[in-house]
Amino acid sequence: MSYRIINPVLAGFYPAPSVCVSGGKLFMVTASFTYFPGLPLFTSKNGVAWNQLGNIISSGAQLDMSGQGIDKRLMSPTLRFDSSFCEKGRFYCVANQPGGLGIFLCFSDEPASWWSNPVHIDGAHGYDPSIFFDDDGTVWYCGVREATEDKFYESQSEVYLQRIDLESARLYGEQKIILKSDSRRTGWIEGPHIFKKDEIYYLLYSEGGLGLNHGISIARSEKICEGWEIREINPIFTHRNMGLQSKIVSVGHGDMYCDKDGRWWIALCACRPYGDKLHRFINMDRETFIVPVRWEEGWPVIAPETGKIENAYSLSGGVVKRSDDDADAVIMPVVDDFNENEIKPYWLTNRAFCDNLIRWDEVSGMLRLYGGAPIQSEENLAMIVRRQTSFCYEACTQLTCHFANQGDCAGIICYQNEKCNLRLQYKYLGMVIAIQFIRSIDGNEEVVKEEIIGGGTNEYSGIFRIVAEKQLLKFEFGADERSMSIFASDVDSSFLSPDKSGGHSGVTVGMFAIAGGDFKLKQFYTDFDWFKYENITQEFTS
Repeated sequence: MSYRIINPVLAGFYPAPSVCVSGGKLFMVTASFTYFPGLPLFTSKNGVAWNQLGNIISSGAQLDMSGQGIDKRLMSPTLRFDSSFCEKGRFYCVANQPGGLGIFLCFSDEPASWWSNPVHIDGAHGYDPSIFFDDDGTVWYCGVREATEDKFYESQSEVYLQRIDLESARLYGEQKIILKSDSRRTGWIEGPHIFKKDEIYYLLYSEGGLGLNHGISIARSEKICEGWEIREINPIFTHRNMGLQSKIVSVGHGDMYCDKDGRWWIALCACRPYGDKLHRFINMDRETFIVPVRWEEGWPVIAPETGKIENAYSLSGGVVKRSDDDADAVIMPVVDDFNENEIKPYWLTNRAFCDNLIRWDEVSGMLRLYGGAPIQSEENLAMIVRRQTSFCYEACTQLTCHFANQGDCAGIICYQNEKCNLRLQYKYLGMVIAIQFIRSIDGNEEVVKEEIIGGGTNEYSGIFRIVAEKQLLKFEFGADERSMSIFASDVDSSFLSPDKSGGHSGVTVGMFAIAGGDFKLKQFYTDFDWFKYENITQEFTS
């Protein structure tokens, strides 16, 4: 067992982490944007190995995520624990769904089992909500919005405080503006979190935008509603000074916490670009890292040894070398054989699971996907995916298609969003069955390669595999894993990077089925016997 914190602790698309401590254990939530289930929740004893408890938004009855493209994405959650609530305490999560419910609150007494339906916080506006439990029992809402007074540039923003009644999800009392961005260079303030140490209040926040200029800043005050002092050397942590060729970029949006041993840490997000030295992209988007914090003269110092994110830290906060036997921080099964007749928490779809199309319990040991709408659609998708978590990986599945109408197709997908993805699929063309490699860029689908592989039947089985060697992918097929043939090779996947595709999340891989006829009739279906995803490199940076 590893006793080192190995970065990234949440590899793959896990942005905007928020951490709280309860019963000596750590709990962490991250944003999920348009993916469903939403707001994945993890726990850890010491920050080394993180186990996914589930997802805070796990039911379509909790939150409507249909339609409107990326406008209904789930953003910037804050997770906090109220130890004074009854005997066991209560967890609270606040987050934002712009274009939908807006800023909302939900709670749980048993975070691994259930979460309440989200409720809009009356009076909350702006973005990036947070809450703070003060020692005197007062609960404060902390948010960011566009500057409301004395605004002197377009992207000027401000952090404001107001009391919140958690029972009614309502802000009340006087509203106080405690901090404003002071130059165009800082851009929009984001991710504000208040915490307290030695009777001093601290406001941790990010600025500089989500790109290379991203950084983490700090302010402090003896009184929560006034007298906030911004540290002169802000940002206190960033990689912007390392230039375009930095191995880790876009460092920001963090949440600071103190562990059970009294040591301080910060969970933050950043990107690991990879590919050609002059053309590197961030296919995995923003991942979660944990970095030690030391206190000097009443201010936090992040990564005090080196001033940058390192691959591994000891539990005392020192920089150490990663051992070959160190496991990934998040332990997820390599193979899902679909024998449990229930969805595992790491599986995702776009916006909502279509229970009538995605069936885990209809055939023993199989995932059955009834043909759904085209991948370009925002709803009624028969698709499930999991996050890409390494520069190099293999993803493989065994499927049996039961065709009904011309145009029915199913297979394996490398997915950025509706408009940008790569697919290997079997397609029913009436009298014959074809294997096709499809590339979709900016919504323009192209059949890059097609071969007729069967005819005279409406059933076909096989295995599909994606092999990723950094930005170059191979798509393979065969009757079994020992006799695979390459169908498409040297496929450039850099266009799937969100900074190139216009997407807002990292790449995922998984399975899909598309009906050639009316998907509501459920005439076409595909049974998937298993799905395997395995990282084939442990490289920290490229």
